Amino acid sequence: MQQFSFLSLLMGSTLLLSPSLLSAEEHNHGSHDHNHSSGEAGFYGHLDVKIHLDDVFDAEESDEEISEAYTHSHFETGYRFGNGFSVNANIELEGEPAGHSHHGGGGGEPDGSNLFFDNHDLIIRDLNVRYESEHFGLLAGKFTPVVGFDYHLFPGIYGYQAIEEYAVREKIGIGGALKLDAGDFGRHRLDASTFFADTTFLSGSLINERDTTDEDDGGVSNTEDFSSFALSLGGSDFYSLDNNIVEGFTYRIGFAHQAAGEGDEEDETRYSASLQYEHDFTADLKGRLIGEIMHIDHLNGEGPHDRTYYTSGLGITWKQWNFGTTWTHIENDNPEEADEAIDGDLFQASIGYTFDIGIGIGVGYRLQDEEGEEKHRVGALISYAYEF
Repeated sequence: MQQFSFLSLLMGSTLLLSPSLLSAEEHNHGSHDHNHSSGEAGFYGHLDVKIHLDDVFDAEESDEEISEAYTHSHFETGYRFGNGFSVNANIELEGEPAGHSHHGGGGGEPDGSNLFFDNHDLIIRDLNVRYESEHFGLLAGKFTPVVGFDYHLFPGIYGYQAIEEYAVREKIGIGGALKLDAGDFGRHRLDASTFFADTTFLSGSLINERDTTDEDDGGVSNTEDFSSFALSLGGSDFYSLDNNIVEGFTYRIGFAHQAAGEGDEEDETRYSASLQYEHDFTADLKGRLIGEIMHIDHLNGEGPHDRTYYTSGLGITWKQWNFGTTWTHIENDNPEEADEAIDGDLFQASIGYTFDIGIGIGVGYRLQDEEGEEKHRVGALISYAYEF
């Protein structure tokens, strides 16, 4: 098989652009709440484009050693009425690495052929009405329930991928939030929602034509009733005259219960604890540490299968340069199939530079060790961010 290296192509392009990537500091999704309901009346929008160019250079099977290009991009938009109410949408064009599928689209199983933006879904991930005031918030429609940190917060060009694997998203329901400003003891927000899996026409997609979801398809929370729910408490903006360390902390603890759908053996429950610490060493040099534990009982409704994700990460920025890395350990527990309950690890690191105009290019490495098989890839990210 003749291989074409997307990485070589990108290296050639660096004659025109310096290496860069869009760091999480420029696009912080840690709270899941972008506060689009507040502000002056009018339209708003946030465009985030990420294009991956990867080479899998070492894998257990030769058919998996391929070059591929895919995107992970979204456009958030809506209208603020100026009185706390807003209409919000999140439109996503999503592909993912071959052999990895977390929400039904995905790159598919590799067959030795290079992939160029194959199997991409254009979806409406969120479409809802919100109200936000100083002390509480409400929402209704299609949304992403708040449990742990948003996956875009994790540093590195591949940092989001391990977290997105277990994300709870594309749900129909209602939710609310209570807000507390405790002064020096921080700002805190309690989010609660009840929901079920989207079975409307919005569960389909364009381009790759993902099928719409029916209740007969099964899957946790696919019940068309409000028997699934999520709770989450998060906080930040602490202050101390004696210890400036506390000022850099952000936390979130969460719980979600997803009721068994048709064909599932058990309800799925999950518990999470997330923590981030940011520190400004100088005006130009900043660093942050991030960690999250997500424990899931009865993964995807499987009776004997539990899984825990342990993720830690480090992000450093110096002027417009940045470095990001994460490591995720995946612990599986399945007494009925102990031989197949193999623990795994995901590691990734990248370095890059972000231009003032929002364009970035970064290069990185990712090791995937799952089900006893290793896969090594190097790649690059071309990104662009714009907000109005």
